[in-house]
Amino acid sequence: MSDNFYRAFEERYYAPREVIKSIRRQYSPFVELLASLYPGGNTFDLGCGRGEWLELMSEQGLTPFGVDLDAGMLQACKERGLPATQGDAVAHLKSLESDSQVLVSAFHVVEHISFEQLQSVVSEASRVLRPGGLLIFETPNPENITVATNNFYLDPTHQKPIPSLLLSFVVEHGGFETVKTVRLQESPALRSPDHAVRLLDVIRGVSPDYAVIAQKAADPETKERFAQVFATDYGLSLEQLADRYEARTDSVRFRMEKIDARIQQMDERLQLVEVEQRQGADGRIQLVEERHRHAEELRQRAESQLRDAEARAQRAAEGRIQLVEERHRHAEELRQRAESQLREAEARAQHAEAQAQHANALLHAVVHSTSWRVSAPVRIVGAPLRRLTSAISERRLLSGTKRRIKTVLSAGAIELTKRPALKRVALRLVRLSPTLDRRLRTIVTSPAGNASSQSQRDLPQSAREVLDELRASVRASESQ
Repeated sequence: MSDNFYRAFEERYYAPREVIKSIRRQYSPFVELLASLYPGGNTFDLGCGRGEWLELMSEQGLTPFGVDLDAGMLQACKERGLPATQGDAVAHLKSLESDSQVLVSAFHVVEHISFEQLQSVVSEASRVLRPGGLLIFETPNPENITVATNNFYLDPTHQKPIPSLLLSFVVEHGGFETVKTVRLQESPALRSPDHAVRLLDVIRGVSPDYAVIAQKAADPETKERFAQVFATDYGLSLEQLADRYEARTDSVRFRMEKIDARIQQMDERLQLVEVEQRQGADGRIQLVEERHRHAEELRQRAESQLRDAEARAQRAAEGRIQLVEERHRHAEELRQRAESQLREAEARAQHAEAQAQHANALLHAVVHSTSWRVSAPVRIVGAPLRRLTSAISERRLLSGTKRRIKTVLSAGAIELTKRPALKRVALRLVRLSPTLDRRLRTIVTSPAGNASSQSQRDLPQSAREVLDELRASVRASESQ
């Protein structure tokens, strides 16, 4: 291995020099007692490395010396003027005089050497130490699962981890009377008994390093001075963390059991509530079903009523449609009849118009004829004569009226004697009035001895002449 590799490796994967020096102060309770027992005493450090321990020994008033194989590591000692040399530390230990050292130390060395070398170091340390002197072996703690399975093998010069029980036994077997295992570098938080230990703490929370501190046999007074520091417990073992974890687990388990019990009680209550709710729900479901059945009956009834209403509405609509159709047919018949009557009325109107036109033509011809002009006097007396005839038939003539009639008849008779053509027209007009014609015929044909003859004798001469002419005309017409 090159001179600078191990120093660079330690700088990368181990704590800085000042941190390591601070860590080493954990041994101060032992060193201070030793320094008071042997002021200025010699100490020997196997594998001194960068010299952190040598500095601490000097600060405690002791006289340190160190040996290391790695020249790169020793460079830091030379830079600080620390007493160290390169070489085989075990061989140098064997060269030391007996009872010449108050402290022999080896920090992270025993895992680099063979078991035979370890036994040799223990034996030689027991030889060179003065009574009450201390032997310190620090090494990675395989009790820490993470260290034993991973971190230990990060250093390529490590051979195999050494359990604390094995190292303690080797030291005891090597002749040391008092032996103490000190666990080191654990997390400060885990030292508190109130800290809740997790499973991960059990795996990697055990003190990552440990040291076996052994004291060579000494007088009782010296042993008494060191009794307190040897009786003190240091660090955290796997068993301690496991027990705390188990206690916590038991506590958690107890709490979980209580929680489970409460959950079970809650489940039981919940089951009771569910039963009650189910019973209540069954009742509500039954009520809902009854309401549903009632609603279904109402729906069916409504649908039946709706169908009946639709049927009635359909029948009513069909009846109204039939009535409308009948009314329509009747209206159509009335329309056709009206149209027929209208056509007939139009035909009659046309016929009447034709007759009217013919009558107008005749009237026009009559009005513009000579006869019309000649018969003007007859028309004048025609209407009075018709009224006279009606009055005579109803015997409504008064004496004064009769006189006026006679006067009119006399005037007419005189006029007729003057105009023969007018007389012929008058006779035709008389024939147009059946009542007047009968009346005149009665007068004309009546015997001379009855009342009518008497009245006729009362007529003027001219009237009697007209009457006689009328009689003659009547007889002539009858003989024909």
